[in-house]
Amino acid sequence: MNSPQPKSLNSNGSYGTQMLGVVLPDELIEQVLSFLPVKSLLQLRCVCKWWKTLISNSTFVKLHHKRSARNKITAVLDQSDLSIVCVPVHCLLKNASITLTGEPYLQLNDDDEFLYHVGSYNGLLCLVGYFVHDEFVEISLYLWNPATRTLSNKIEFLRVEFHCINTSNICGHKWNFAFGYDNSTDTYKIVTFCLSTNEVRVLSFGDNLWRNIQCFPVVPFDYPETFHRHPSITNGVCVSSTINWLADLKFPTVGQFVIISLDLSTETYLQLMPPRGFDKVSGVGPTLAVLMDSLCYSHDFHGTDFIIWQMKKFGVEESWTQFLKISYRRLLTHYYIIRNLQRMLIFPLSVSENGGSLILACGDNKHAILYNLCHNNRVAKTSTTSIVQWFLAKDYTESLVSTS
Repeated sequence: MNSPQPKSLNSNGSYGTQMLGVVLPDELIEQVLSFLPVKSLLQLRCVCKWWKTLISNSTFVKLHHKRSARNKITAVLDQSDLSIVCVPVHCLLKNASITLTGEPYLQLNDDDEFLYHVGSYNGLLCLVGYFVHDEFVEISLYLWNPATRTLSNKIEFLRVEFHCINTSNICGHKWNFAFGYDNSTDTYKIVTFCLSTNEVRVLSFGDNLWRNIQCFPVVPFDYPETFHRHPSITNGVCVSSTINWLADLKFPTVGQFVIISLDLSTETYLQLMPPRGFDKVSGVGPTLAVLMDSLCYSHDFHGTDFIIWQMKKFGVEESWTQFLKISYRRLLTHYYIIRNLQRMLIFPLSVSENGGSLILACGDNKHAILYNLCHNNRVAKTSTTSIVQWFLAKDYTESLVSTS
């Protein structure tokens, strides 16, 4: 890297950078820097005090994130200790057979703790930690920025002494966590609820205080046991300053679903109905995801196809539009046999920036499916040197957002 250039006083009284007799105004420097990757910006903080202040400024952080390429997903490697790495989407699309190398960003498992990846937004990942100590068990949470390699202080949620433990009260299947962002107040929030009591708690990051709010009108994830679904895709999804979950109304018929939407600004609920084209319940539970900043609803169709619907305008049920209908035969993957019916368990992970390719997790959890929407619906399956738990993957954009 070239040595830092001296700052010189501009005619308007501000400071620019003088390079070979040319003075660059502060505004131009800010615009140029906002297009650089996080790793480069972290290095450039050493150039001078003004650059360090600029790169840490919240306005610049937002500008940089707005311009960052949304071209990565976080993936969990199924090793003895588990670890999270970031996978560039363009690498997957260019070559389905890739090697995941380099130092893992974070190990999730060791002798006395396990971290579970429950959400990703604006470059921050929300991790739930289950810690087993000599005398007690503890559930705590962290916010983690993989790009800056920074981890927040521990956010305590629940601590139970061994002598009064009721395992069902502390296991992850009873307390469910979701992570979201309230754009109106620039606040990151963690939402958790207890399946057995319908108790709902919210924590605003920075306050680190858990607050009880109104219970859900319908308890999310209360699916009939006959439904086949992956436990890793039952976390709420964040879109338009809301977190959204699926629930089964059970009346008048089992399998009639509703979307429970929590407004993170008002902390009130809205119930949304799924697409009208979803008129027949199968043996595979439907799922919610976010693709291209829109809420998406995906489900099995008569055991022959997989359908993805997109809500073009959030909160408007009439805006549901069929985004994709894919034949299982075309997806080149194994069938799941449920009650002698052929069903697929598929989950949409990400769409390329140009909207031309779709990445799907499939039932065997060993491969991801790459579906090209532009070139004759071409299908390929990933092949990696490490086993990847694709159902745990999250859409991810690098950012400078602080964890403190």
